[in-house]
Parts: sequence; C-alpha cells; structure tokens
Amino acid sequence: MMTTIWRYDRSGTAIRCEDEVTEERALTIYVNGTLAVRLASSGELVDAAAVGHAVSQGWARPTQILAVTVEERSAFLTFSPDAPGPDAPTSIDIDCISGDVLTEDIAVSPGFTVSASRLQDLAEEMQRSALHWRTTGGVHAALIAQGEHVFSCEDISRHTALDKVIGHALMHAWNVREAVLMGTGRIPAQAVAQAARVGIPVLASRSATTAQAIALAERAGITVVAFVRAGRMNVYSHRERVLP
Repeated sequence: MMTTIWRYDRSGTAIRCEDEVTEERALTIYVNGTLAVRLASSGELVDAAAVGHAVSQGWARPTQILAVTVEERSAFLTFSPDAPGPDAPTSIDIDCISGDVLTEDIAVSPGFTVSASRLQDLAEEMQRSALHWRTTGGVHAALIAQGEHVFSCEDISRHTALDKVIGHALMHAWNVREAVLMGTGRIPAQAVAQAARVGIPVLASRSATTAQAIALAERAGITVVAFVRAGRMNVYSHRERVLP
C-alpha cells in the first residue's frame, strides 16, 4: 500500500513524497475443520502457502491432503484419516522457532546435482522477479526450480515465502526430489527442516546460514549454499551436489 513519508537526504533536507510499504497480515490454516496455526504472511497464494506449510511441517504427505479451499486469508485443508496432523493450535511467527526442529529420522535422497552457474542464474532470476522487494524492501523472495520449471513469489515471512513455492511445486506435481529451493533470507535450521520433510536436496540463499542449520543439513543429507550473489557462493554441506 502507499503511504506519505518524509525522505531526508545527506544534507538533512526533507522532501514529502509517497512510498510503497508492505502489508503485514495473518494467514490462518484449518485442518479438518479445526484451527491449526496462524502465521505471519503478506496474504497472497494462500492455498499454496497452506499446502507447503502442512507438508514441510510433517502434518501430511501430499497424497494425504484431499482438498484445500480458501476464504479470504484463511485456508481449509482436508486430510485423510491416516495423516499425522498438526499439534495443538498455535499463533506464531515461525521465523523465531528454535531448538530441535527436526526430530524425525529423515535423509534426503542422494544423486541430484546442480551446477554453480545454474545456482547463480536462479539467484539472479529470483532477484529480477522480486518486484515488491525492490519497491518496499519489506519482504522476502523465494524460488523453486525443477528442470525447466521455475516459480518464485514474495512474502513478509521468509518461511511463508518458502512454504508458498513448496506448495506450488507440490500442487503441480513437480519432482521436488530433484529441485532447488532458494530464498533471500537467512537459512536457519527451521528452513532446513522444511526442505528435508519435502525431500528437496538443495537449499540456497543470497544471505547467510547458521551453525545449527549446517549441522542439521549434514544429518538430513541436504546441500546448503549461502551468499549466492555477485558471482560467488559458499557451500556448507554435501558439496558433492554442486558441480563446477
């Protein structure tokens, strides 16, 4: 949305002008008619965000999600009876989750590889498509790529942005076990857990990662690549997937 601001230059001169700012909203997800979670979100791609969040949190496999409907900023998921489902309802900013975020014994399948130049190209494409980030600086961008398929989006929460692109890929039956997941925000352990539960082998970012994320990625078999920008990158785990 647009708002009136006063912009100061280095000399202290103030100019009144209009500026675009990000809207912060809530995304509410219901599972089988029961409130499951409220998340910070920008409000778009509600269905993809809900599906991506459900699978990346271990609530259900894609085949266990029987239906998804959306009403304004609420998503209603129908799970099959054999789906694990969520824990007690929560209202959280998932960016702040810490501790052991992946208690399951999950190992992502080996074999998939990606070239360093492909990662650079994807980072540039993500930046080009991040129109709202360029106008506001108040959101995160995310991208998922599998073969010729590439999809990107933005959200105020870096984790919800990842949920959205994961959900899009799952809803369109992409082979996510041969996919690259990328974002503009820091890679914490929670993001590694999101990728691991879906089976995505490569997680990359233009920003930094953490020691906890690297340790979890080593255990889960995920390649973590950070600082993918300006023609360089750092590979922190499972380097064998990144080819020259």
